[in-house]
Amino acid sequence: MKFSCALETSSERIRLVNVISPLIKAGYQLISQKQEPSENGGNIIHVVAKTQGTKTQADLIDDLSSIEGCTLFKLEIDEETVSSPSTPVKKALDEKSVLAAIGAQYPDIVDVVRQYEDGLPDEMRIRALHELGRKVGGGIYQRDYALGSPLKMSAAISRELVPALKAFTKVKASDHSITLIKCPFCKTSHSHHLGCNFVVGYIEGFLTSNPIVGRVRVEETKCGAGSTNICEFTIW
Repeated sequence: MKFSCALETSSERIRLVNVISPLIKAGYQLISQKQEPSENGGNIIHVVAKTQGTKTQADLIDDLSSIEGCTLFKLEIDEETVSSPSTPVKKALDEKSVLAAIGAQYPDIVDVVRQYEDGLPDEMRIRALHELGRKVGGGIYQRDYALGSPLKMSAAISRELVPALKAFTKVKASDHSITLIKCPFCKTSHSHHLGCNFVVGYIEGFLTSNPIVGRVRVEETKCGAGSTNICEFTIW
């Protein structure tokens, strides 16, 4: 499959050659590459390439996210070249690969989270989805809201958390609760699904990253899986 990506290096000393060398060693066919300075003192590396052999989308994300000193923030895949039946997409992704995919595709992450959920053993799903949500929610707070003055919890919910969650679906909120209308994480699920644990973790990670709010506890008090898809979350 053909893909284009952009990676930001943590230092100006990490240059184009430091990115393309591991990709060549990993068996990728390079089509074009370009380097430009980033606003954070490093470099932005743009690469267009093709996978070879039986590499899947999960393999690609893992290879890109493992390049030392680089952060993957953009990945586009030519849909016409994505796996045929002879090269199936790997279903079970590890957390590192999923976080890289979420970073590259945010906010279009529902399918990534579902794929991750489907690949987890039953006994691990609640904890793993919760932890993934905490990391994503905390990361979004740090990326989009940490530079402003920290808000108390009620204001943080209405002025920061609600806009963040609106990237996924329609949201209603009060001082201590969040309601997702047509929750995308259980839209096609049966009544026993566990995907909303990602939302529980997301809310906790987001609010806990606010130094004024500090540690919170979140519980899903109503799940609409298999019926209304209206999910309610209470915050303490």
